[in-house]
Amino acid sequence: MAAQASGCIPHPRDDFDEYNERTAKYRETGEATSSTLPPEASLKGLYFGACLSSLAAGRGDRVLRFYTEVDFVKDATGPTGKISLKLTAMKLAPGNAPPPTVSKSETIGPTYTVENAVTNALGVYSAPIGVDTDGNGVPDVRIPGESNPISGREIVVEGTDLPGRITTGTFCSQLVGHVVQPTDVNLEGAANTCIYIPVNEGDPTPPINVDGSDFEAGCALK
Repeated sequence: MAAQASGCIPHPRDDFDEYNERTAKYRETGEATSSTLPPEASLKGLYFGACLSSLAAGRGDRVLRFYTEVDFVKDATGPTGKISLKLTAMKLAPGNAPPPTVSKSETIGPTYTVENAVTNALGVYSAPIGVDTDGNGVPDVRIPGESNPISGREIVVEGTDLPGRITTGTFCSQLVGHVVQPTDVNLEGAANTCIYIPVNEGDPTPPINVDGSDFEAGCALK
């Protein structure tokens, strides 16, 4: 498995080791740097989603980017609610650069949907996502090569889940799944993080720090 992964990641091994060292405490404890509570009211809007997987060896310029539509409906009483998500991959600009704007016109490939995932008092939810593309009973998520800054090849992830925590403003999720193409790697949620930044249609794509520091806190689910 290690040999396959190294063939897919065009980065030195020490980048990966250094990233693991920086983020180890979050994988061990599950603690994040923020104790932000769920939104006080329902919200609906567009978000820029960026997911840093272990395939990227801690490189923020190797994130997977998603046009993310969010609809959070708060329960009439209490802090609980339901969240629906729609994620569509965003295509790269020339030279592996980020798309210039967060716009529907910058998307490519299928849209994947999470419907009415229940959120608890901390805003935490589970979000299995994917479609049984091959008819083999295993849902998968397929990210087109045009969206993959790591190798430029299609990524196929089986058993994908985006367990997250909805908060006011930027929120987060973990990324869980089994990558079966173009390599064979298990993504463990605590070491693979997505952040979702509120934007308007057509806004410039938010910058992501190259050193991966935007993702160091992980996404605490308790």
